[in-house]
Amino acid sequence: MDSLHISNFKCFIETRVPLNRLTVMAGANGNGKSTVIQSLLFLRKTIEENFTIEQQNVLLEYYVESSEINANVALNKGYLLSLGNSSYVTNRHLGESIIKLAITTIDDGIEFQYKADSSESQLYLTALDCHRLGDSHLSTMPLLGKSFYYLNAERIGPRVSQTVQHYDYPNVGFQGENVAQLIANVNYTTDVEEERRHPKVKSRRLEVQVNAWLDDLMPGVSVSAKQSTETLTAQIQVENYYIKGDPTIATNIGFGISYVLPIIVTGLIAVEGSYMIVENPEAHLHPSAQSKIGRFLAMVANSGVNVIIETHSDHVVNGIQIAVAKEEIQSELATINFFSQKDGEEQPHIDSISINDKGELSNWPKGFFDQTQIDYAELFKLRRK
Repeated sequence: MDSLHISNFKCFIETRVPLNRLTVMAGANGNGKSTVIQSLLFLRKTIEENFTIEQQNVLLEYYVESSEINANVALNKGYLLSLGNSSYVTNRHLGESIIKLAITTIDDGIEFQYKADSSESQLYLTALDCHRLGDSHLSTMPLLGKSFYYLNAERIGPRVSQTVQHYDYPNVGFQGENVAQLIANVNYTTDVEEERRHPKVKSRRLEVQVNAWLDDLMPGVSVSAKQSTETLTAQIQVENYYIKGDPTIATNIGFGISYVLPIIVTGLIAVEGSYMIVENPEAHLHPSAQSKIGRFLAMVANSGVNVIIETHSDHVVNGIQIAVAKEEIQSELATINFFSQKDGEEQPHIDSISINDKGELSNWPKGFFDQTQIDYAELFKLRRK
C-alpha cells in the first residue's frame, strides 16, 4: 500500500496517510481531509511546474538520489488551490519553516522539501529539492506521468453551453468544464475499456457507456452532446422519463446530472495507473444515487485507476461496502481513512479502516457515520416523555 507523508503542513505536524487503490477520506469538517487532498495537489503541481515529462520518466525509471530545484511554487494557482500565504500553510505548533511532502510505495518513494519564508508572508513556497526514497530502479508512481484527474467539490452547475478548450490529454477539467466537449468530440475515439463497460451494454463508445451508467444512478435519464466549430462551444442536452425523445438544455433539469456527469466520464476515460481524486461525489444526488456512485468508483478502482474520494456520505461508503461484498472490487484494495479529534493530540487523528470480503468494516470509531443512530436514539427519548 502507498502512503502520503506530511510534515509541518497546515494542521499536520507529522503524519502518514495510507493510500490504497480505492481510498476514502471521511470525518467531520475541519479535521484534515481537505489538507490531505491539497498536499497531493501541491505535490503534483510542484512536479508539473519543475519537471518535464521526460524528466519525470527519469525519476521514475532510474535511481536519482537527489535533485536540487530552488523554485517557487505558487500557493494560489493551479488545481483551484487557495492556500493563502506561507504563514497559513506551516503548522502553528511547530513554528518551523521546512515543509516535507512525500509519496512512498513498498519499494520506492519521492519526497519534496519546501521552505516557507519565516520573515515575510509570501504567496509561494520555495521547493528546495526532490529526494528519491529507496533503491528501486523502476516504479509505477501515479503522481508521475502525464495523466492526472482532479474533480473539485465545487463543480460547474447546469450551463446552456461550455467553451471548447485545448487539453493536453482528455479530461473533464477540475470542475467539469470540458465534459460536453469530451462527450461531443468525434475526434476522441478511444474506446471505454472492457472492465469499465456497463455489464448490460456491450458498446465501446463513450457516450453510450456514460448513459448506461447514468441510467443506473438516475433511471430514465440520458444525455447527448454536440459541438459547434463556429461558436467554439459544446452543449449537453438531457432527456428523462417525462421528455423522452424531446431533449432539453441542462439548465432545465437541475444540478445532480451536471455534478455527477464529470465523475462518470472521468471514471470511464482515466488512464490505468493514474490518480483520480473526487471531492464530495455525493453532491446534489439522491441517497440511492449516492450509493451507486460509490459502487461505480469502486469499479473504476478495481480496473486499475487509483481513486481517492473525500466524502461526508454514509451512502457512498455503503455503496463501496456493497461493491466489495459483490466482488466488484477486491477487499484488500479498499481503505477508509477516518479523520477525527482526540483529546490531548495536537493534530488530527487518523483511523485506517479496512473492509473484509463480506463488506464489513474492521472497526467503527466514534463519530464515524453514526449520526443516524444518535438522532434515532434522541427521537426515541423524546417520544417516551
